[in-house]
Amino acid sequence: MASQIARIFFIDQRIRSAGSVTLKEIMQHAEVASATAKRDIETLKYTINAPIIYDRKIRAYTYENEFTLLNYAGEQLFLFYVLARGAVQNKSYLPLSAEYARETISEKIKEILPVEFQEISQNFQYISSDYEKIDYSLLSTILESMLNRQQCRLEYLTKGKSDSIRTINPLKVICYGTKWYLITFCHKNQGLRTFLFSRIQGLTLTTKTFDPQKWEDDLVERIEGSFGVARGDSIQTATIKFYDPSSYYVKDQIWHPEQTTIVSTIEGEFVVEFQLPYAKPEELIGKVLKYGATAEIAEPLSLRDQWLEEIEKMSKKYLSK
Repeated sequence: MASQIARIFFIDQRIRSAGSVTLKEIMQHAEVASATAKRDIETLKYTINAPIIYDRKIRAYTYENEFTLLNYAGEQLFLFYVLARGAVQNKSYLPLSAEYARETISEKIKEILPVEFQEISQNFQYISSDYEKIDYSLLSTILESMLNRQQCRLEYLTKGKSDSIRTINPLKVICYGTKWYLITFCHKNQGLRTFLFSRIQGLTLTTKTFDPQKWEDDLVERIEGSFGVARGDSIQTATIKFYDPSSYYVKDQIWHPEQTTIVSTIEGEFVVEFQLPYAKPEELIGKVLKYGATAEIAEPLSLRDQWLEEIEKMSKKYLSK
């Protein structure tokens, strides 16, 4: 039997495509009793506020006026299912040692899939390009620390490849992109600090406790200002130009919600230009370098100079070998 979400999407899609839907059609399509089908209609009407009415002339349910809230909802749900199924099947995303648990979750996710899409669901596949492995002993310590509000002793590998030892209060775990970060109150610096999972060399519990609510407001500000190309204290606007063939690949990409995309043809070449806010030059430069010679940082000049310096460093380092 399809889930209520899938059944509601069927009712909406049927009304939009055929103009109406009967109780019998709902029952046959979803293999449910009339009482269940009627509850779905009530949910659609009173919870989702759809203008659904029963038309006695045609003896079917229809919309009294235009309703667009659920347009393409089934298609969107289908893509969610593909992504969720892919994550479940990736053992690094869902590291369950018991295979039956993975299968159980997969079956539960499948319940939300619209019935009409089930037959072709295997034609869609989500494959992650990269991901960071998790040290589960580290994760276990973080979970225990947060549950019992215990401080921890952290051994951390700095960028200078030296170990730093400090006492921390684990407050928040963030997965940004493919990397995992631990946001803490650091007693050494007397402020919030963010640590990359992959650089944590050791984490042990202490007997001292802490109150996490003390840093709730600061955490919100920290998260909003720490992750993403436009997160930070000093926001500037960057202009990035993409040329063939990358211009075709990125034309529909969104790197930031406030991004402006300009498409043009210059001397017969298809060019895509991004104008977007940024605060972390290193992160934005790294994203642009992925596209090699087909992407260029045009403005501001300070950011362009940093990008060119990085290219020069790479050239000197590897061409001299």
